[in-house]
Amino acid sequence: MDTGILRIIDANFNRVREGLRVVEELVRFEMNSKELSERLKGIRHSIAGLINESFGSSLLISARDSQNDVGLAIHIDTEDYRTGKAGIIKANIKRAQEAIRVLEEFVKLYSIETSRKLKALRYQAYSLEQEVLQIVGEKKRIHGLYLILDYGLFGERIWDRDCVKEIITAGVDVVQLRVKGEAQRDGEEEKDIVWQQVENIPDGKLIMLGNMLREITEEAAVLFIINDRLDIALAVRADGVHLGQDDMPVDVARKLMGDKIIGISTHSLIQAQQAEKSGADYIGIGPVYSTTTKRDVGKPIGCEIVHEICKTVSLPVVAIGGINQDNLTEAIKTGAGGIAVANAILKTDDPAAVTKKIAGALHNMPSIC
Repeated sequence: MDTGILRIIDANFNRVREGLRVVEELVRFEMNSKELSERLKGIRHSIAGLINESFGSSLLISARDSQNDVGLAIHIDTEDYRTGKAGIIKANIKRAQEAIRVLEEFVKLYSIETSRKLKALRYQAYSLEQEVLQIVGEKKRIHGLYLILDYGLFGERIWDRDCVKEIITAGVDVVQLRVKGEAQRDGEEEKDIVWQQVENIPDGKLIMLGNMLREITEEAAVLFIINDRLDIALAVRADGVHLGQDDMPVDVARKLMGDKIIGISTHSLIQAQQAEKSGADYIGIGPVYSTTTKRDVGKPIGCEIVHEICKTVSLPVVAIGGINQDNLTEAIKTGAGGIAVANAILKTDDPAAVTKKIAGALHNMPSIC
C-alpha cells in the first residue's frame, strides 16, 4: 500500500477519535447525558472498527512519520481560542467531521463499501452536533444572509453542485429552496418580464435537488429551509419549512414538523402578530421594495413598517423583497435580523462574488436585533 496514503488515513483516523472524544467527555461529565455519550462513543468505536479491519493498527503505525510532518509547523491563531463550551464542541465536532470526509475519499481506493459506511457515520455526527449544541443553548436560529435559491430564477445552474456550494460558502447563513414560476426580466419594461414555469417538477427530481442541497448546507453548517412543501422538507431532512399566508396553518404544520423550524410570510403588522401567536419560529416580511421575483406580492411596504414589526414582535424577522447592494444598508437598519436576497445574487454573472460582498456588508453592520 502507498505509504503516503496510509499516513493520510492514519492522521485523519487519529483526528476523528480525538475530536469525538473531546465532545464525548463534555457530554458525559458536563451535560450528564448518557444517551448522547453512548452515541458519540458508538460512532468513535464504529470508525475504529472499520479502519482497523481494513488496514490494521500496526500497518498505520508503521507508516507514521510525525517528526517529518510539514504540518507541524503550520499554526493558525484561531486554534488558541474557544468561545465557551459551544466553541469547544463546534471546533472538535467539525474536526471529526472533516477527518471522516477525508477518510471516505482515500478509503475508496481500497474499499467502496467501507467508504459508504464512513459516510453514514459522518451524517450521524452532523445530527449529533445539532443535538449537543441545542443542549448548551446554541439552538439554530434564523439570522444573517437568507438566500432564496429559486429554481425559476437560477435555472439549470441550480444543479451545478460546485457553483451552488461556492455561493453558499461565500457567506450565506440560511438557504431556502423555492420552486415556483418566476419572473425573468429581459428588458426595462414590465412587459419584458418573462415567467418561467417550474411548478410541475416531479417530486423525485425535487427530492434529488433537496438531497444535494441538504448535503452542501450540512457540510457548511448552514440552515436549509424548503418553501411550501412539508413533505419534501421531511424527505430531505431540511431544517424547516417556509409557509405563505394561504398555506397550511402553523398548528397543523407543527404536528407534522415537530420541533423543526416553521417560517411564515407576512405583509403587515397584524399578520406578523398573528404569526407569532400561531407558534411560528420566524417571519418573513415584505416586499420591502419593488420586486419581480414573485407575482402578485402587492405594493412595497417600505422600511418603516419593517422597523415597526421588529419592535413589536419577539420572533426573528427576515426582510424580503427587492433587496440588493444599493439598498442593503437601509434594509439592515430596519432591525431585521435576517436579510433575504434572490435576484441580486442569482441573476448576476458571478453570484458567489456578489454573495461575498453582501454577506460582508451584512456581517460588518452592528447587530440590531
